[in-house]
Amino acid sequence: MHRLCDKADQRGGVDVQGQDISGRIATEVLMSEEEKGGEGYVWKVQEETRRFAKDLLSENERLRSLVAGLQRENRDLEGAVSTVRAELDRRRREEDELKRQMAQIREENHSFSEKYLEVETHNSNLANLYVASYRLHATLDRREILSSIQEIIINLIGSEEFGIFELDPEEATLSLAGSMGIDTARYGRIPAGSGKIGETIRRGEIYLAEGKEGPSSTEETPLIACIPLKVEGRVTGVIAIFRLLQHKAGLEAVDREMFDLLATHAAMALYCAGLHTRMVAGVKGGV
Repeated sequence: MHRLCDKADQRGGVDVQGQDISGRIATEVLMSEEEKGGEGYVWKVQEETRRFAKDLLSENERLRSLVAGLQRENRDLEGAVSTVRAELDRRRREEDELKRQMAQIREENHSFSEKYLEVETHNSNLANLYVASYRLHATLDRREILSSIQEIIINLIGSEEFGIFELDPEEATLSLAGSMGIDTARYGRIPAGSGKIGETIRRGEIYLAEGKEGPSSTEETPLIACIPLKVEGRVTGVIAIFRLLQHKAGLEAVDREMFDLLATHAAMALYCAGLHTRMVAGVKGGV
């Protein structure tokens, strides 16, 4: 009985020991599986980390390439902008040069127009001087010569208040030979030695006043101009101009040329007319 119990106990002990071994083995297996499972998770995390880092590096490289491309495009654009600016500057310079040339051309055209007008005016003045000279020498009739002188003063000089005087050197007086717009009773015969007229006779030079009217005073007759009529340097009379026409602002250079013409040609025409009159009278007297 005891032996059966011992055997039973032994069997029981074996079973217990077997159970302990089985539990230990199960625990070890479970722990091994858990360790293996932990190692798999870490490996998985590490793998995902490596894959993420790889993707991140790839993305970073892509972004670097993109930035490099953008920088190249930016440099290209800056170069294009610089080229466009240089072209614009060149166009502006060309435009400024064209404007300067156009302004110069306009100025030259204006200058040419002024010179053309001056030439036209000069030609017209020369034509007037020629016509005036021709008319003065076209006749020996005294009245026609005086009429021509008056028309020259009216139409070419621009005055309707003047007197044509002839000098009597023996009596030192001036006799009015022709006039317009003045008092013939007052100026019919005047002294030749006083005022601007007397000064003109003594000096033998043209007198010109400033403005449209000469100096006015109670002692002296106002004069715009006084032209000595000379033959071979000798004064034979004067032309006294007292006032210009209303539309004429003042005397001009061409008026001085006309005065020079009258000083010689009008005097010579009147002198020749006087010689002709005396010669005709002498011939008639001889007959």
